[in-house]
Amino acid sequence: MNRMNHQHHVIIGIIAALLVIALAAGLAIAYVARSGTNAGNHADINDASTSASGFPTITFGKTVIEQQEYVKAMKTQRAAALNHFKQQYDVSLSSAGWTGDYDGEIPYQWLAKQTIETLKRRHAAYLIGVEQGLVDDDSYAAIVQRMKNVNQGNASAKANGNIVYGRTTFDIDSYISYEVSALKNSYTSNDSNPDMSLSDEDVQAYYDAHDWTLEGVEGKAPLDEIRGNVKAQMRSERYDALVQSKADAIAVTIAWKKLYNFTLQKVA
Repeated sequence: MNRMNHQHHVIIGIIAALLVIALAAGLAIAYVARSGTNAGNHADINDASTSASGFPTITFGKTVIEQQEYVKAMKTQRAAALNHFKQQYDVSLSSAGWTGDYDGEIPYQWLAKQTIETLKRRHAAYLIGVEQGLVDDDSYAAIVQRMKNVNQGNASAKANGNIVYGRTTFDIDSYISYEVSALKNSYTSNDSNPDMSLSDEDVQAYYDAHDWTLEGVEGKAPLDEIRGNVKAQMRSERYDALVQSKADAIAVTIAWKKLYNFTLQKVA
């Protein structure tokens, strides 16, 4: 089989059947109202309640962001912060610390903002999944419960001698990655969904605007031989834009000073 490469990575979603299996396993629990659709400005509400650990109340619309979810997301963004300040300012945060001021950018504050933006995109993807009827809830508690249901279902299937395809046991990080990818694959594989219908003119224009190579073919790969890949990348990019638009529209309330202090305590 020929392998196709091009300058823009073609994103191949997780097999849709995995999502069907996961959802059929009883993953969904009670629905929590979706995040609001007002302009997504970050409101600094300094009088927001704060937990004993110093973690402030954060809401995305009507969804409350739990401390555990924030901390885990923050840990995944720590490497991004280290790389950003190294590339931008040639500063090693491991030795310089997180409180310096680099042209107005303070590392621990940058990390907090980056974490919130990451969480907004995650919840936006889940909210699209809610609208599609694929999941009932975007809350962290609901995600954890779905993970537990999948793990329990897989364990039971294995105990009964049944074949379990793919990963059999998830931790929360791997489960979120799996589920978000599966939601994307489900959405982009249905051309009746908003922005997923592609005209021949759209495909031709996108093909013309990018370089495409195919193993064994000199020069630009013919459109007829890579049309499926072109469409897959177009739908992937359109979905990502939908998620970002949804994320930008989420009404966020945060006591930023308290969140900065909490973040600094975690990275110091």
